[in-house]
Amino acid sequence: MIAAKYINSNIPFLRPTDTVDDALMLLNDSKLNVLPYVNEGRFEGLYSEDFLLNYDTDFNLSEIQALPLETVILENDPILEIVRKAHTIDSDILPVTNLKNEYLGAIEKLEIYQNFIGSLALYDVGGLLEINIKNKDYSLAEISRIIESESGKIISLFLTRDENDDLVISLKLDITHISSVISSLTRFGYEVVSYHSSEPINNIEKDRYELLMKYLSI
Repeated sequence: MIAAKYINSNIPFLRPTDTVDDALMLLNDSKLNVLPYVNEGRFEGLYSEDFLLNYDTDFNLSEIQALPLETVILENDPILEIVRKAHTIDSDILPVTNLKNEYLGAIEKLEIYQNFIGSLALYDVGGLLEINIKNKDYSLAEISRIIESESGKIISLFLTRDENDDLVISLKLDITHISSVISSLTRFGYEVVSYHSSEPINNIEKDRYELLMKYLSI
């Protein structure tokens, strides 16, 4: 899914003819911390309540320079790029433009995070694993082969780094019976450091594993 598909048509925007009073009322009604400013169809920045309270209420917005926003969401940005940019933007909304800076609408940051989490299949039935591995030893093809040999498939994957700059691979599988997967991974030299499953984990040394699996949450 691209950014254009996530635009929320209920998010209002401000125009040059709006007064400070108009903008403050719209901010209050929308319950958002900022609103986009659009001049002749082009996105020109944001206005916040704190910023506008520095001006007389009868001023037109055309008389006040909007707060700049260096990072905007482009209409064809995929969800991973939207999330990356959202992390750098300190506002409730993410303005969306095309390459000509023409304003197309806005996305609520919370909504895009929720959609991103939903796309990761974290709430689907299945087991979760965390594997520690040296960066030079990482091979997704090999890990997938081992898991598939035990009738499982990877449906979601995260890569992070620990304090030693080694990879921490978080896997969501499509099966709940993951004892055989853990055993096979261990046999091939992989360090499974944590897991979560709805089944009892048998045939492994339980004291080698943590019972805590970190879930991504916003």
